[in-house]
Amino acid sequence: MDRARGMDGAGVERGGGTTWRMRLFSAWFWFYLVASLTVFWFAVAIPWLLITPFDRRRRFAHWYACTWANHLQRASMWRIQVEGAAHMRDDQAYVLACNHQSAGDILALFSLRKDFRWVAKRELFAVPFLGWMMAMAGYVGIKRGDQASRQRMMDKCTRQLALGNTVAIFPEGTRSRDGEIRAFKRGAFVLACDSKVPVLPVLMEGPASALPIEGWVLPLERYIYPIVRVLEPVDPADHDYDPVALSDAVREVMIAELKILRGEIAARGGLEQRPG
Repeated sequence: MDRARGMDGAGVERGGGTTWRMRLFSAWFWFYLVASLTVFWFAVAIPWLLITPFDRRRRFAHWYACTWANHLQRASMWRIQVEGAAHMRDDQAYVLACNHQSAGDILALFSLRKDFRWVAKRELFAVPFLGWMMAMAGYVGIKRGDQASRQRMMDKCTRQLALGNTVAIFPEGTRSRDGEIRAFKRGAFVLACDSKVPVLPVLMEGPASALPIEGWVLPLERYIYPIVRVLEPVDPADHDYDPVALSDAVREVMIAELKILRGEIAARGGLEQRPG
């Protein structure tokens, strides 16, 4: 499985350990992430105050977050490939369900350059500049294990969907350490059924090679090409607005498509090989 995920080309496995170039690049990357986020926030603060009264959906702040995230990607050693973006219509709200392997998934999804609102753990909103930008964009926080927080999250997501905004959720609830799709929590699918909006499954493969779960050193010495693949929407009406049936159907599709995607990556020689 590691070969299909591109880990064989990341430098750690082949090189037998961390190199000085990896440490140097990693230190530069994390410094640049903090510095660019700070500069971007100060640059957007006043325009946001002026525009927000006329921007109920907070589209400007999300667009700005996308701009920062894609700028950061270009400063990194990965070049994200987006497939199937046409499945996400601009005039339709969705519950966007993504698999979750690392913090890199968040940066990767911004490559869609589509309008959506993240559901993220509440602790992130306390991080200076990052959390402030998330709040400005109308992203939704949740405290794990807190039932009252979960209900507030569901209420806020329902309002976002009513505004016409797509809500992006990791239905696994946390990152998968082995890269396989874990059991889904039901919240995303209750939202879709109650609001009568489609679920949009999205697969990501490769961001974990760029931003590992643990440690600060990025295991990269050459460009890799992670994949963000948008699948066809799943209508809850096709499953009688039953959250359990909808969850099971979406998970089955994502597991099957992830196997296909990994086969395609392995056939071309790993994530370091440019598609096509």
